Amino acid sequence: MDSRFEGQLAGTLIEVQRRTATVRADVGSEHHCQYSPTIDLAEFHNFAVGDRVTFIASGPQQEAMILGIHPRTSRISRPGPKDRRADELILAANVDALVVVATPRQPEYNPRLVDRYLALAEIFDVQAFVLLNKVDLADEVPEELEYLKGLGYPVLRVSAKRGLGIPELRTALGGLKVVLSGPSGVGKSSLIRALIPGADPNVGDVRKGEGKGRHTTTTSNLYQSGDLTIIDTPGIRELGVRGVPKREFGEYWRDFKPYFGKCRFRDCIHVNEPDCAISGAVAEGKIPGYRYESYLRLLEDLES
Repeated sequence: MDSRFEGQLAGTLIEVQRRTATVRADVGSEHHCQYSPTIDLAEFHNFAVGDRVTFIASGPQQEAMILGIHPRTSRISRPGPKDRRADELILAANVDALVVVATPRQPEYNPRLVDRYLALAEIFDVQAFVLLNKVDLADEVPEELEYLKGLGYPVLRVSAKRGLGIPELRTALGGLKVVLSGPSGVGKSSLIRALIPGADPNVGDVRKGEGKGRHTTTTSNLYQSGDLTIIDTPGIRELGVRGVPKREFGEYWRDFKPYFGKCRFRDCIHVNEPDCAISGAVAEGKIPGYRYESYLRLLEDLES
């Protein structure tokens, strides 16, 4: 932190632009700030919504300026572009949970995409919830969700449009800083508006005949109501697996854990190896085939 400035304050980034950011001070006021040119970003790569910062407010002889960034307790990120110095782009910082939003209809439930987000929550070491929105469109719960409940993932059912289950959802997420994830069209913006009074994130209409929404959010934002904090970020669709050795990737699948140490080879990656306990469990129906297929598809993205 730069000790040359007096009146330093602490706060949280609630919106980040390329050259400026909005900080909500711990005392409640909001400040549109420049970045101090003295900040060393080598460790953090980039600022992100949810970051804790030290800053100074604007005054007669100074503009509002972020002076320093605090160490992160966690982060949600995606791989950085090949032409950028950073290997990853931080989408949200100091996150407690990733909420995977899905729907039974419009769009159809996609178990492999849900598996992908759950694996990423395990990799980022944050809590994971599965949230089934639009329950007014179908009475049945996908059987894949019942299986995930058996693995210990909390599964919540709501209808943001009709207000069903919203009070229970707010209670379940209370005290947490969460990121909503899921494909376009599942109602993430509607959920934010239902949970955070006064919030008005941009929302794209669901295209007729496709059941897919248009992703209209262009900047990350932090919304807060009481003890609930939601981070909405446009880059969540591009979350990818990077930096995890193939031989360790199975550790992030909860239903694989009972079979660890039972494969013939210690470095088994559970693909084509003989006497693999994981593939054996799949063949016996103890692990669903779709879960194993999700694992194999994500494994292909890993480099080694």
